[in-house]
Amino acid sequence: MNALDERARYFKALGDPVRLRIVSLLLHGKCTCICDIAEHVGKDQSVVFRHVQILAQAGIVKTKKDGKYLRCCIADPVPMRKLLQLR
Repeated sequence: MNALDERARYFKALGDPVRLRIVSLLLHGKCTCICDIAEHVGKDQSVVFRHVQILAQAGIVKTKKDGKYLRCCIADPVPMRKLLQLR
């Protein structure tokens, strides 16, 4: 995969309003479990899990298992904050 393909996958992952809400939530806090993200975005945990998978595959978020919980964090918050400030 070349650099342009990677960028396209990155921006495609951000092209969904639910995923943008997830990213925004994670930028304003620390690592958050899927159950809390689901509550904040108003979606079922299974839906949020799928969105998080897409974001993780694009390298936007990283996940880690914490007991029975899956916690999510922004992989690199500085460029993501700058990107979301663009108008």
